[in-house]
Amino acid sequence: MAKKSNKSFYSLAEKILKENKKPMHYMDITKEILKTKETKGKTPERTVMAVILRDKHNVFTSVGEGIFGLSSFQDTQKSIA
Repeated sequence: MAKKSNKSFYSLAEKILKENKKPMHYMDITKEILKTKETKGKTPERTVMAVILRDKHNVFTSVGEGIFGLSSFQDTQKSIA
């Protein structure tokens, strides 16, 4: 059994995107989060989506319908171009 995390959905979503090094659909982000975090909520995917959309630190960026990446991904792409 995997060790359960006490981290927030916000920090776990950021960690997952950093590890995958590519944008992901919020449902896939949620599936990865639920591998390490227990939740009593009935709609964790809505929680993840809300956390990402309410991002006040501009960590996340939308790259398509329901697909999010890290703002740092764009910075990397700009420096390569």
